Amino acid sequence: MLFASGNNRHYVLGYDIGDDVSQISYMAMDADMPETLSILAGAELYNIPTVLCKRNDVNQWFYGKEAIKHAQGDDGILIDHILLAIKEGKRINVDDKDFDPVTLLTLFIKRTLSLLSMELSLEYVDGVMFTMEGLNHRMIQAFKTVSEGLGLKNAKIFYQSHEESFFNYMIYQPDDMLRHTVLAYDYNFGAMKVYRMKFNPVTKPVVVTIDSGSHLNMELPKHSIPDDPVKKGETITKLDNDFYEIVEKECEGKIVSSVFLLGDGFRDGWTKKSLEFLCKKRRVFQGNNLFSKGASIAARIRLEEKREETSRYVYLGDDKLKANVGMKIQKQGVECYHALLDAGVNWFDASTTLEAIIETGNKISLQVVPLTGGGSRTVNIILDGLDERESRTTRILMHMNMVSATRLKVMVKDLGFGEIVPSSEKIWNEEFNVID
Repeated sequence: MLFASGNNRHYVLGYDIGDDVSQISYMAMDADMPETLSILAGAELYNIPTVLCKRNDVNQWFYGKEAIKHAQGDDGILIDHILLAIKEGKRINVDDKDFDPVTLLTLFIKRTLSLLSMELSLEYVDGVMFTMEGLNHRMIQAFKTVSEGLGLKNAKIFYQSHEESFFNYMIYQPDDMLRHTVLAYDYNFGAMKVYRMKFNPVTKPVVVTIDSGSHLNMELPKHSIPDDPVKKGETITKLDNDFYEIVEKECEGKIVSSVFLLGDGFRDGWTKKSLEFLCKKRRVFQGNNLFSKGASIAARIRLEEKREETSRYVYLGDDKLKANVGMKIQKQGVECYHALLDAGVNWFDASTTLEAIIETGNKISLQVVPLTGGGSRTVNIILDGLDERESRTTRILMHMNMVSATRLKVMVKDLGFGEIVPSSEKIWNEEFNVID
């Protein structure tokens, strides 16, 4: 369903959550590209500080810039680094009381979503994609808990890494930007993060990979440019020279079609020498809302199934299943391949359940085809202890799910065959690597 009755449009949200700041982009299901929520009407102020403040001696909470304002006025206690506390498994002490950081994150997200009330009704939000740097298993579990407390009854909740949001943003760009390496630098005066997107046009669909790294030498004291004119000039010159060395080395020996300069760290116009180099034969873009926009595009893709843009490309990141898994079946007397798990999905989302009838014997054969190279192989699951039966009288229930990015777990249960063959109630469990 894309539209509600009347003039109410349906939307998806892309929520880029960071330990310092967060952003929200939104996209109508019939729109070409997303928009990003500004905390000040008419301005491009997208960053919401990821902080809360509990007012002294009362149960009143503030978020974002209001939280900072009240804390600076000694009116309350500032709560920051909520994501770090979740990743480290630590509780947060506020006013001599310990709080679960996941509960605090839920409160922060609920409050920030209320900012959308002037743009759209949350009633018509069909999906929310959370994206962040360093997404791990603990954060995935936290997002699952958060989603239960948001009260978005009609919305499906998804989550993905910054790398995948970068990919989702790029596949909606012109084709000439998708032929060679694409670089993105994310900088907020701390360590500079770089994302390198590469395309393999030989494969169909085109396999896209993204690797990332950090440049610690770009970090500034206090994460800001000094106000003193002399120190400011020295700092800006050093930043430009250091960044020039980074991009010159990064572009050496490769064709780079486009470069994205992301984050507030690029807003002060210090990239003169480095920008002059980057703009030679390359398209350069500057902004700070790419990840939230990419996340909202991804949310719509998840809800709409296949689109032309997504069918031409498959992203294989560290959190992706990198092999197709299927089996050969008989259909109207003809043997054909039946897909079970598709490469390119997040490994923690990769699961399937089906019922099948075994032709003869006690063997189930799965076909594993890695997209990272190497030929397909057959993995046989032997149902030891299964009684011999007549042809096509063994019905099974099979459930499979990835337990890591490389390892597949398969559970098989004997269902019998109605009144003809009672179930033995036996269950077999197997695990194996889908890629080496």
